[in-house]
Amino acid sequence: MDKDFFEKVNAYLIKTAENNNGHIENEEALAKRFNVSRYKVRQVLGVLVQMGALDRSPRRGSILKAPDKIKINDQLKLQFDIASFDASEYLEARILVECAIIPLITRRVTPLMMTQLENILDKLAENADSPMDADKYDRDFHLLLLKACGNRVLQVFSGVLVTYFEKTSGALTSRDRQYFIDTAEKEKRILLYIKNGNAKKAADLMREHLLETEES
Repeated sequence: MDKDFFEKVNAYLIKTAENNNGHIENEEALAKRFNVSRYKVRQVLGVLVQMGALDRSPRRGSILKAPDKIKINDQLKLQFDIASFDASEYLEARILVECAIIPLITRRVTPLMMTQLENILDKLAENADSPMDADKYDRDFHLLLLKACGNRVLQVFSGVLVTYFEKTSGALTSRDRQYFIDTAEKEKRILLYIKNGNAKKAADLMREHLLETEES
């Protein structure tokens, strides 16, 4: 999707919705206004729906939420979704952030979260024959680690994680059962060092693991 076009349409919708109780024009009217196909308009509206910024109903029509009612994490994820960052840029950001938060996780992770993390990795291994399911559990593991750091500002980074997994989903067909079993084992080792309070070793293993992900 063209980022400039998205931002132009989004800005127009925000401006006009303010004076119309959140209601926006239909696809046909927007397509005529911007002199584009309805398909291009539908793409923009689809992204807004996915982000929770737009409610579409056959009866009520389309209603745009006020920007201040959309979570900051959703706003950031929306920006990541329409930006032209490639997977290597996301991975570079992941390495910087996910390794840096491990000392915080080591100090703040609760017994309940530790159990949840262990259970997720068990599920990852159990679903190694199903790439889509295994990849979801891998994503959930990293998202919960981010939550375990206890810093709400850093947790905004979850939008980057979700977008990274979405952008790399096309590679799932080339990943076999052993790949996910190995992933679960590596992440269990990282978790063990966190549990034992060895943040440095856990961070080193995380960096190594993420770099290997890029190469696979």
